[in-house]
Amino acid sequence: MSSGSRPTARLGYVAVSSAGSPIPGSDGDPAASAPRASEAVGAAVIVGRDSELARLGVLRDAAFAGQAGTALIGGEAGVGKTSLTNAFVTSTRQADPSVLVLRGECVPLGGEGLPYAPVVGLLHDLAGQLGENELLELAGAGAAELRWLIPEFGAPAEPVDGTRPENRLRLFETISRLFTEAARRAPLIIVVEDLHWADDSSRHLIEFLIRSITDVPVLIMISYRTDELTRRHPLRPFLAEIGRVPSVHRLEIGPLDDAAVEQLISLTCHPDDQQPGLIKRLAMASGIPFFVIELIRASGAGGDVPETLRDTLLLRISRVGDECQRLLRLMAVGGIRVEHNLIAAVWAEPEDRLEQILRQATEANLLVPDKSGYAFRHALMREVLHDDLLPGELTRMHRAYATALEADPGLAPASVRAVQLAHHWYAARNNQAAFRWSVKAARLQHYGYAEALRHYERALELWEVVRDPESEAGPLPEFLDEAADVAGAAGQGERAVAMLNEALRIAGPGATPEATALRLARKARMMLNLVQPGVLELVEEAVSLVRSDEPTRFRARLLDYHAMIRLLLDKPGAINAARSAIAAAQAIGDKDIESSARNTLGCALATLGIDVEEGLSELRTAGRIAVTDRQRVRYYINLSDTLTLLGHYAEAARTAAEGQAFAAEVGLYGLSGVVMLSGNAAEAAIALGDWGRARAMVEDALRTDPTGNQWIHQRRLLATITLWMDDDADAVDAILEDLQRFTQIAINGPQYHAGISAVRAELALSRNQPDLAWDIVRSTVESLPWREPGYDLSFIGVAALAYGRHPQRPAAWREWLVDEIRNLPDLPVADQYLPFITAELGSTVDDWRQAIETMTEARTPPHLIAYAHLRQAQLEAAAGLAEDSRRSVGRGRALARKLGLRLVLRWLDGLSSAADDRGVAADSSPLAALTTREREVLSLVADGLSNRQIGDRLVISAKTASVHVSNILAKLDVGSRGEAAARFRSVGP
Repeated sequence: MSSGSRPTARLGYVAVSSAGSPIPGSDGDPAASAPRASEAVGAAVIVGRDSELARLGVLRDAAFAGQAGTALIGGEAGVGKTSLTNAFVTSTRQADPSVLVLRGECVPLGGEGLPYAPVVGLLHDLAGQLGENELLELAGAGAAELRWLIPEFGAPAEPVDGTRPENRLRLFETISRLFTEAARRAPLIIVVEDLHWADDSSRHLIEFLIRSITDVPVLIMISYRTDELTRRHPLRPFLAEIGRVPSVHRLEIGPLDDAAVEQLISLTCHPDDQQPGLIKRLAMASGIPFFVIELIRASGAGGDVPETLRDTLLLRISRVGDECQRLLRLMAVGGIRVEHNLIAAVWAEPEDRLEQILRQATEANLLVPDKSGYAFRHALMREVLHDDLLPGELTRMHRAYATALEADPGLAPASVRAVQLAHHWYAARNNQAAFRWSVKAARLQHYGYAEALRHYERALELWEVVRDPESEAGPLPEFLDEAADVAGAAGQGERAVAMLNEALRIAGPGATPEATALRLARKARMMLNLVQPGVLELVEEAVSLVRSDEPTRFRARLLDYHAMIRLLLDKPGAINAARSAIAAAQAIGDKDIESSARNTLGCALATLGIDVEEGLSELRTAGRIAVTDRQRVRYYINLSDTLTLLGHYAEAARTAAEGQAFAAEVGLYGLSGVVMLSGNAAEAAIALGDWGRARAMVEDALRTDPTGNQWIHQRRLLATITLWMDDDADAVDAILEDLQRFTQIAINGPQYHAGISAVRAELALSRNQPDLAWDIVRSTVESLPWREPGYDLSFIGVAALAYGRHPQRPAAWREWLVDEIRNLPDLPVADQYLPFITAELGSTVDDWRQAIETMTEARTPPHLIAYAHLRQAQLEAAAGLAEDSRRSVGRGRALARKLGLRLVLRWLDGLSSAADDRGVAADSSPLAALTTREREVLSLVADGLSNRQIGDRLVISAKTASVHVSNILAKLDVGSRGEAAARFRSVGP
């Protein structure tokens, strides 16, 4: 363990002998006392885990080489997960003392996990390593959130609004950045124990860390109990989801075999203590190391071995005095670990007497002390004690904890204290107090949305059985509003909608129009996130309720939101809606609302082609007058997207990059807008020909696990990249299947429907199905409720591809294409696509030569230029211009290889192979039987490259390269790569 780490409560198989000293093989504390000389086998010794340790070593070596990874260590209670982890960490630090180790444990609290409990432990350890001041300095703009999470770091300079999801995302990004920076200084191991007890917020943060920490030497080790995972346990979906991340590896720890149990007994039990037939009597332990050790301990005093582990543990506990047993039972009610000050307040007896009893418990190896409290040596021991309590005894003890916490606010930070009081009063059956503290806990869990929601729901459960609930919580409809907001932030959108519906019902017609309008708008927002229909109708109903003759901030914000929804679902209607919002914002002098409305207006004017210059002017004005960071990020999102749709790709890329830098500067690292900016930057990169960079940005964005439209955007881009770069139709099919339910225009607007449909059509073309591609394009275009040049031209371009690849080139298709391009506006994006489309309509060699020249000057996306070389080569070959066709294929292949587009290379290979087959008879060279691609492969074989290296050089798979090599050997009638290389060198290319 690193020098700055907190002591941990459980440190491996270090058993206690019958004489009371620790001996290798149990979960005790090796520092508690020294073993007898004959027993001193070594504190880090464990048995039967060589293969698991070896596998962890492989994961560590890969992680420390810069490929961060995660080990999920599962096993039933007592099987030795902690011992394995500690032995591995110890050996790692012995080999390299510079390795940093951070530890965090999940804390159960009656089913209400404390938000971020394991993460707080990790951050305390990191502060111990770096120093608190340096930690806060590294946190940058996220220091306020960090101070909120850990009050010991000091109060934030300004109040933190923990109700906004982007602030929680900033907290997540801040913690991720802290661990990344620490790993850049020294290799880092992050240990999180007992994930089965984790709260939802901790699971979300841990998942975020796993996805976001990459390319640094970090190994994350997470343990959990498999026997705790009931069918509905919340850890199950987490494990299923995170298990799909390539850097995550599952490691299941099973029971020890008989030989390992014998070895454990020989290491654990002093020869004088061994009893005849002990191994046979320990069969009931089922190979679980903790059970073995406890049964040995129980047998050490003589007599029979108890029949169950429960009886074994209770027998161990019974060997201490009555007062110590009573204290242990009381501590079991407090949890796995209890602070000294808290148990002192609950015990309510003289301090010196308490310390004597605690020393007795620690010397009996039942409790393990750390710097400020005490933990049970194993969670099973706490569970047995808790389960053995009588109902009345349990109620009384919970009341004692609640009374002590009520009396002394200094016993725990405010948010933790509120959670504990809500839990203990509820368990003590004091509904009035439980309600009061549930309300307080709900309102204090700023970043623990799922945990706050549980407290809101408990308060709602108790609403009807307590006196005067509104004196504590306020009016029920407004409390439901609060709960709905938290439910939405927790990802429980459907629950939020149900709460808002209940609030609307209870408030009824007696509610003020503004209150009803606000609830309708909130409901619309939730339904939009859930991808449900009826959003625009709800917003319009909300707008209709608010008087237009009263300029208020609420009305201005509502009109602005109405315009934003129209931008997505009814873009032409967004223009007037945005102008109304601008007027309302100006009437109250709110520049931020005005910025948002001008942003919406600018997008609509420019992308619809109504007035591009005015639209861009409105967008830039929006950026200039924006007040909040959030609004400025929205300006970068919409301006970069608009510039891409207009064909200004380089400027779009610069704008998106500037937006990403701004978001990082102000600490909005994980805001969904930043994910959108990554997507916008990737789209610009594709149009500029930088496909590799586009892929890296999309994959990085997807690691943050975006939701809603952000997820749709990134997955659609990934499908495009996978199709053109990998030529992997099956992978694209899988992505499109995920996206299929998001193609409903009425729910999430035409832009996602159009983008997904375009990929479907391109996929059909990759499979040589031009009829299907044409049908997809036509049906999509006819379904669009309005037309936009940026989207229209990309669709018409796909239709032109289908027309050119169809053997009959149907006349009806040609007429449709001509009609579509007849009235296109004069925009840069039209200049880029029209030469390509008109050349496809003309289909002569000269048409394509001119088109390539014009497309190059207009900076058309390079992948279309590479395809244009293919079309020119096809027509040249058909005209008998074999040498010209070969040169065109070469130019297309060079460009496609530079871009990394396997799809275009496959098409070009098919053309060159056909042409070479026609020319074989006229070629008397010894290499005449080889196609152009096979000659390329042979030249690389002659250079000594392996199949994998050839694949990387030619942007093909190693398997394809191997097939080419086999064909070459057969055609040249040689038996080895060396002979083929010699043949090539003797003749030349």
